[in-house]
Amino acid sequence: RSGRQDRLEDTEGTATIGPTHYINGQVSGEEDLVIKGYIKGRVDLKVHNLIVEKGGRVDGDIIVQDLVLRGSVNGNIFAAGKVIVAPEAHVRGDISAARISISEGAVFKGSIKMEEDLEKVSPPREKSEPASSPAKEPRKKDAKA
Repeated sequence: RSGRQDRLEDTEGTATIGPTHYINGQVSGEEDLVIKGYIKGRVDLKVHNLIVEKGGRVDGDIIVQDLVLRGSVNGNIFAAGKVIVAPEAHVRGDISAARISISEGAVFKGSIKMEEDLEKVSPPREKSEPASSPAKEPRKKDAKA
């Protein structure tokens, strides 16, 4: 194995969401993460790595540096580095990454976009609109009888 692959597999100093854990909401952090449980919501690690183990599941978008997927994802994947989809993995969603490897036997339904530029791989930024700016309708003059 390459040194990079070893780094992805090295879980020392990595947070783990265990197989009996269920998280409903966005997960973000400043370290690598291993998911053995279930997350319903976005996983946003930007410059850190994620491993979704067999039996692990994410229902939401994933934004990471590198991803090793052995479990299932129902959402879009955005990786600045590499996405590795193992033979036992299931993906329903689009994958955008610099490098992508899908093993024989993996289940994948979606599209693939390969880009070297991080900005092109990243998900679209959410628009920041003022909260109190409803569309203004023209005022009607009161008709007096």
